[in-house]
Amino acid sequence: MKKLNLDKRTLKKFGVTMGIAFLVISSLFFFRQKYAGTMYSLVVSCVFLIMELVLPAFLGPVYIIWMRFSFILGWINTRVILVVLFYLIFTPVGLFMRLFRIDLLERKNKEETYWKKKEKAEFNSLNYERRF
Repeated sequence: MKKLNLDKRTLKKFGVTMGIAFLVISSLFFFRQKYAGTMYSLVVSCVFLIMELVLPAFLGPVYIIWMRFSFILGWINTRVILVVLFYLIFTPVGLFMRLFRIDLLERKNKEETYWKKKEKAEFNSLNYERRF
């Protein structure tokens, strides 16, 4: 993990971001009429916003813990997404293509070259305008 930037500006941005995030969470709790969750997340939001304004240096340890947590979560999510992609998409497609003997690369060709002959088309000046 690379060295974290703990300057005042970064910590202020972190405080504002977390304050707004918990404010959104408290509004979601409020609209779902779960008032206990609303109060807790509103208090946490206010604490982050006040700390951002008064003493952003106190947000340093929270920022370090949060960034380490996000690094671990990102590492795990990447592996999970790649495993799901491989075993739920690429493996079934590969098995399907082997089952029906589909060769997209045309490797079974017994010709002396893999180049394909291009059919000659009549040249038209509209080809310059509509190239695709």
